[in-house]
Amino acid sequence: MEPTFSHQNSLPSLPLPGLKDTIEKYLKSLSPIVSKEELEHVTSLAREFENSENGKKLQNFLELKSSTSRNWLEDWWYDAYTTNRDTLLTQNMGAIIPKSFMTNTSQIGIASQIIHHLMNYWSLVRQQKIEVTKSRGTNWDMSQVYNLFNACRTPAFPKDKIERYFCTESEGSCPSHIVVLCNGHIWKVDTLQNGTVLNVPEIRNILEVIKTHSCRTDENSILKLTSLGRDQWANIRESMICNSSHNQKMFETISSAVFCLTLANDFVENESHLMKYSIFGSPSNAYMDKNFNIIVLKDGKACLQAEHGNVDAISLFAPCDFAADQFLGDPKLSEKTTLQNSSSTPTVEKVEFLLTGSVSSRIAETEKQFFALSSRINVNVYHYSNFGATFCKSKKLYADTIIQIALQMAYLKTHNKLAPIYETASTRKFYHGRTETVRSLTPDLAKYLEACENSATNETIKTLFFDAYNSHNTLMDAARDGKGIDRHFLGLRMSQLALESYGEKITIPFLDDPSYSASGGNGNFLLSTSFLGYTENGCFGYVVPMCKDGYGAFYRINASRFTFTLSNYFDDATNGDEFRENLEYSLDFIKNVILTNE
Repeated sequence: MEPTFSHQNSLPSLPLPGLKDTIEKYLKSLSPIVSKEELEHVTSLAREFENSENGKKLQNFLELKSSTSRNWLEDWWYDAYTTNRDTLLTQNMGAIIPKSFMTNTSQIGIASQIIHHLMNYWSLVRQQKIEVTKSRGTNWDMSQVYNLFNACRTPAFPKDKIERYFCTESEGSCPSHIVVLCNGHIWKVDTLQNGTVLNVPEIRNILEVIKTHSCRTDENSILKLTSLGRDQWANIRESMICNSSHNQKMFETISSAVFCLTLANDFVENESHLMKYSIFGSPSNAYMDKNFNIIVLKDGKACLQAEHGNVDAISLFAPCDFAADQFLGDPKLSEKTTLQNSSSTPTVEKVEFLLTGSVSSRIAETEKQFFALSSRINVNVYHYSNFGATFCKSKKLYADTIIQIALQMAYLKTHNKLAPIYETASTRKFYHGRTETVRSLTPDLAKYLEACENSATNETIKTLFFDAYNSHNTLMDAARDGKGIDRHFLGLRMSQLALESYGEKITIPFLDDPSYSASGGNGNFLLSTSFLGYTENGCFGYVVPMCKDGYGAFYRINASRFTFTLSNYFDDATNGDEFRENLEYSLDFIKNVILTNE
């Protein structure tokens, strides 16, 4: 097998699109959203900028950056996350691990299995024994696998820092401890003994000790503070370090850990509740700055919360599915059996901070803020089972494109208007590639939906459906090739700021126009969506909507069904139940359109 990172040096650089091409795509994407008069106005502004000296200066700046960097976007993309000063509750990703749902299990039985197998995955990454991801025969960038473990987003001014401690075996030593959380208590657990990952019985013994010594809830747990806005948390963390060098060491222990695992004290009723619980269950369930936190509930059900700036969702799912796939048939071990099979019980270390009275009072306030926000979030896991990937393949159609059309149709039926929509496209075929935006609301899709609303003939609707279908696929292909719209516009904005720092003030009038926000720019996409993979019964998750009057829609595609996680704020502007019902209607409708005249 090829070493995991063997192709990194041969990957192509992320391309920089031409300014004219990007503007052309952008103006086309506006037509379903803005009026004819508004479109004419912004077209004039965009054409003027495209041909202006200012436009050339900004594009030249980007071309210079592109010529001296294998990924001209990378540092700016991380900045897009680390400069966001909102709470991580609205930035982090939550997910559930369905393969871990096993009968006749115990919390500690499942948790010990997860730790053991995740550490084996960590070891495989260290040895470069994770298979190189390929798509259509093309090698993908594997840097996100490298960044998975031993990472933390540390609050700071004016932007956070993503700190990474991982390295491969050939690069040197690497921290091998994890952090276990229980009732607000924090424990450091080294997972290696003589260079070998602890076995399941040994880990189980450790967790039993931790649980025994964490019976009483730590009401003063600093875990709660990680849910604050980033400036507030940075201030408190900095004051704690100034007050005590011991606190600095404790923070480094957590930051450098491979990952966090929580033994939670709760049960949930269903998948929707578990999905919401992954982020909004308890302010003591996660150290939210960490690369990822596994949370195991009392009945052994497992979910996770992850800081999203470090890596993308699908990269996080792979180790969790790997761990669940390795589970023994019955991970429930009696205490007696565990003790007999464990040769030794490694020691654990309590991670304790020295707190002032002002910090303690802030912890109590933070808990109230956490539950106030939690009460406003609605999360719905929905399984659509009237068709799936098998049907789509039989018709030589992409299921993802069908779902994107259905999401827009569902929004229209719910709100009687079209929505600017964001779909994630992967750019991992390029060096350190992350994502690009697909603006899925195309003029062809708007025409198709108008025909549906006006009860056009079946033949007309089918023709317009396939026009919309093909338009989406063209946009997706361009985005995967690094020729989207929104990352280029981010580059223009960052170039504008860079030149401004040298005293040269440049404006971008067409991006300052209200039409940009109306079309989703500046964080205003009413539908934020992403495809989460094909793994049957695999890990899947969500983030909260980009806008408080919008929806999040994240989906897994399987042979006979689609699994959605739909999120929205409880608000007069949205209706999660109605949106879900209209999504089901839209998918059924599209299936009938596809079958027309067959």
